[in-house]
Order: sequence, then C-alpha cells, then structure tokens
Amino acid sequence: MQAQPRIECQTQKAADAVNSKEGHKALIANPVTRLFNHDDRAEFYTGCERMTLQTGQIQKVRELQESNDNLQRQVTRNEKELLHAEDPLAILAEIEHCNITIARNTGEILNIYTQNEKRLKRIMELEAQNINLQQEMSDTQGKFITCHDMSQRTRFAAEFFVNKAQYEKNLAEIRELNLL
Repeated sequence: MQAQPRIECQTQKAADAVNSKEGHKALIANPVTRLFNHDDRAEFYTGCERMTLQTGQIQKVRELQESNDNLQRQVTRNEKELLHAEDPLAILAEIEHCNITIARNTGEILNIYTQNEKRLKRIMELEAQNINLQQEMSDTQGKFITCHDMSQRTRFAAEFFVNKAQYEKNLAEIRELNLL
C-alpha cells in the first residue's frame, strides 16, 4: 500500500491545489484559527483604535498594516500560481513565509496597542490621583487656615506641600507620557 504524502499548509485552497496537481489527498496539519470576528477585524483595519495612538505609533501601525496587505495579496497570487506550478512545495514555502511575516507584523501591531493601553491606563491613574490630591490640598489648606495651634499648622503646611509636590510630579509624568 502506498503512503499518502503529508502536506502542511495554512489554507484549504492551497491543500486543494496541491491535491489536484499531484492527485493525492492532502492532510492539513496546521489549520489557521481566526482570533477576530469580521467586525473586530474591520474596526481594527479602519482605525477605530488609532484615535488614542500617538503620531509615531500611528505611522508604525500603518506601515505594518500596509505590509500585511501586500503580503496577503502575494499569498493570494501564490495560491493561484499553485495550480500550474512546476514546484508547488517552493510556492507553499513562500506562502508559509508570508503567513509567518503577517503573524509577526500583527504581533507588533498588537504590541503597540498593548503598550498604548498601558500608557493610557497610567495616565488615568495619575489623573485620578491628582483629583484626590487636589481635594486633600484644599482640605489641608482649610484646616491650616482655621487652626490656631502652631504645631498643627506646621503639620498641615507640611501635608499641603507634600501633596503639592506629588501633584506636580504626577503632572510631569502625564506630560512625559503624552510626549512618548
């Protein structure tokens, strides 16, 4: 009994193309799983998420997405050429290389979005801290004004200036995060 050749590929089309060329049934050993539904993918590629990205990040995402689009076009061309190819394994290897590059680019894009989410979360934390610090500074200032005991006034003044220093430090970090 003759053994069936094992062909690993990413798409059913590619496997079917090899089947028709060689006349053997292919076994797909590495099927692609889709992580995004069509709506998520459409939002991703139309740029709904880009509204919070910074200029340098937007440019990098655009370059990576353009590269992925070109690679996807190349995969489609290669799949069409697969039907008439002299060496289908070379074309399958090229398709696999394109898919790996697409995955790497997509990983970089997702990393940019993850870093951006961390940056935005940190900014929100600092802004929330500053709201609390403003309230504490206002309360401490009121206590300082109404208090007549000098040791208490000194303590309130110290609390006020410690809170003010932290507030200014948070503002500086927010400015820095917005410039990155």
